[in-house]
Amino acid sequence: MSNLPLDHAHDISGRETHRLTSLYPPPDFVKNASEARLKAAADTPRHLFADQINKLYPCHSAPATWMAALFFNDKQAGYTEKQASDVRARINEAAAFFGISGLVKELEEKAAAASGVDLNQLPDESFAVVWTDQDGNKDRHFPLRNATEVKFAAHYFKTYRDEFTFEDRHVIARKILTKAAEFDADTSDADGTLELSAGLGVCAAKVASDMLRQRAQLLQRNRADLAATLTKLAATIDANPETSRTEESRLKLAAVVDQVDRDTHLDRLYDKGGLARPEEVLFAITEKVANDFMNAHVETTTGNVYALEDLEKLAVEEVRNWLGDDFADAVSAGGVYIDRDKLAAIVPTLDRGMAATLDRLASEKGVAPAVKSAAAGNLLPLARLYELAQD
Repeated sequence: MSNLPLDHAHDISGRETHRLTSLYPPPDFVKNASEARLKAAADTPRHLFADQINKLYPCHSAPATWMAALFFNDKQAGYTEKQASDVRARINEAAAFFGISGLVKELEEKAAAASGVDLNQLPDESFAVVWTDQDGNKDRHFPLRNATEVKFAAHYFKTYRDEFTFEDRHVIARKILTKAAEFDADTSDADGTLELSAGLGVCAAKVASDMLRQRAQLLQRNRADLAATLTKLAATIDANPETSRTEESRLKLAAVVDQVDRDTHLDRLYDKGGLARPEEVLFAITEKVANDFMNAHVETTTGNVYALEDLEKLAVEEVRNWLGDDFADAVSAGGVYIDRDKLAAIVPTLDRGMAATLDRLASEKGVAPAVKSAAAGNLLPLARLYELAQD
């Protein structure tokens, strides 16, 4: 968000209108207003604008006046104190004329409460996006002063993240998550994209090298030189998997792949094209993902991991025949059906002999483990993989 004066009529992209009306939902008479009632015509006289010099904040109708108040409350820092006072007075005069003084006053109070602090006094960390030009001048957008602003910034980030390089996405996501924790803000609208861009996850080395080989294959025809470089980098990771386990190495790799995607236009294949963004691969196993996985699965002492929903499909009598009455009664609801919560609590405590018997029963009934014993190969339960990658 810029502090330069701006009204809804000049918000060409519509982003600021969307942001502000998300923070302060407009009343029905504004929602249902026609374009002519919301935006002044080119020949509208200056005295019908709150900012008469710049012909900003039209007040020729009740809907326009409410929108003028909405934008001015957010943009008033772009005026001197005297200018701001004059503009506000004209908005209030128009509001009184149209009988919406109460609504405009309520809007003003909400904006003041949300603001709390002069934007100019806030540090850069309190803005999701901070641009600095060659002369050192800063353009700061999306203040993070409260839970509502943090929620909107999260929504904006998910919608427009591809407009930023990965390095910028990383910084923005970290800021939003930090403020979300501070204000206990709901960032569910971002649907996990913040954690991925913030680098709060891990992946197996083989997954990282496969990502590079996938791009090398896509570029083989038109950029053979770049494809060869990516293939060589993939081989290096395979030969030294520990090099991809540090957060710093994954962040650097994400930045490199992001730049490759942008330079070669592979980023056009994101989402519907089926190509994952680098952070969606390199940080796919977030702590939340690992926790969700382990909450839906159970690990035996033999090292196999089963989906609880698969085990609970076993018939109680089959379990009784294979593992005995005590176990069947312990994991069932009155001996009628297998209880998921009881399975989750009891299966991990079985000794290896009982666990092996459970493995045989599962195999007999076609219940395959989601993850096989680590001793059989490189696969690890996700929670363990997360811990290993953090070392």
